[in-house]
Amino acid sequence: MSPIGSPELRIIKRYEVSPPPGTVDDTTLSLTYFDLLWLKNGSVERVFFYPVALSASNFIDSIVPTLISSLSVALRHFYPLAGKIRSSDARPDGYEIYYADGDSVPFIVAEYSGDFDDLSSDRPRLVEDMLPLLPELPESSTDGDGIRLLALQATLFPERGVAVGISVHHGACDGSSSTRFLSAWASACAGAGVVVPPVIDRSVITDPDDLYSVFYEWIVKRQSNQSMMPLKAPKDVVLQSFTISKYHIQKLKELVTQSGDLSFHCSTVVVAFAYVWVCHFKARLPEISNKRIFMAFAGDCRPLLKPSIPTAFFGNCISFTSAEAKACDLTKENGVVEAARLIGKVVETFKENPLKDVKEWSEGFKILRESDFLTVAGSPMFKVYNLDFGWGRPKKVEITSIAKTGAMAVAESRKEEGGVEIGLVRPILEMQLFEKHFYDGLKMLE
Repeated sequence: MSPIGSPELRIIKRYEVSPPPGTVDDTTLSLTYFDLLWLKNGSVERVFFYPVALSASNFIDSIVPTLISSLSVALRHFYPLAGKIRSSDARPDGYEIYYADGDSVPFIVAEYSGDFDDLSSDRPRLVEDMLPLLPELPESSTDGDGIRLLALQATLFPERGVAVGISVHHGACDGSSSTRFLSAWASACAGAGVVVPPVIDRSVITDPDDLYSVFYEWIVKRQSNQSMMPLKAPKDVVLQSFTISKYHIQKLKELVTQSGDLSFHCSTVVVAFAYVWVCHFKARLPEISNKRIFMAFAGDCRPLLKPSIPTAFFGNCISFTSAEAKACDLTKENGVVEAARLIGKVVETFKENPLKDVKEWSEGFKILRESDFLTVAGSPMFKVYNLDFGWGRPKKVEITSIAKTGAMAVAESRKEEGGVEIGLVRPILEMQLFEKHFYDGLKMLE
């Protein structure tokens, strides 16, 4: 962790970056029921660490202008991110994204005195030392101009590296869409070619069962607009990263398949989720020993809906599912096998119909709120370690918003193909217990 004494952030300049003038017409996009599902979840925040030795003058004179010009190019195609979510006059329960020519994205350029190597490591790091690298979405309200959707920040660690931070409102888009935007920006910055435009057309998502009204009643109406604003992370917690190697993923798959239950696909994601779920609750015993516990995670609905949704669709197109267990069952000798079985079966059900029993979800959310559960942010499918602004691949990528939600962050391993990287934010003592169970369990697989 960082030495005693908080590092300092110096704001060099604040910009507002728009698509090139006259390239995008004023546009209104109605939110879909998928957007409503995530509207009150606030922002998702990531930080990308790039080890590149730059002086302050080189950073300001060479890197920043290219970042700004390429961001403008990317926003021409991903222009909804420069707009705002506001109430719609089209229907009393309506929300929309409105973009007007000249709307912009705040982009902060800063310098930080923190330890680049420490903050970009796997070691426990104080979350409060990471937060200055993340821009906050400007405060606004649905009663005024609307909610701004994206904020960006590029922070220099002199002669050590650059951190690129992003805060994007979940009501605007899901992780697949935001990663596509970042890839477009990075490619344009690196001069890697023409930006592949996303599919903006919201009419590709049909709603014959009026799920919009269902979600509005039990999600939007029951929460205040304050829940749409940025949340604050708790103090005195640490962020730490763990990697399940390709070798250990294979060993976990063998352990599960040898149990004889072949009613589900024993994928990398299934065994990785199962392993972390077990370690998470072992670290919290005996507090939860007699409780119902859950793992809740989202899945991409684009290929599962009928008709299917284009892969490049921009917006939210994810739904969620959850596995339920008794804590005592997951902490037994074959707890990982049981966890994988439970997760694997709900994944199969999700693939068959990602919106099954949707009108009963309200009760499911209530049960989750009253139980102990672990949620997931990110996906190995996003390939965040391929994001190259022309400075090479990132050394480290973190989803820092898990400090507010308690979720585990998931990405592909940066070290090898087939591994999985996990990020957690916990109080230091609980993190130490998790670390012990995590590494002790991997040793038993060898």
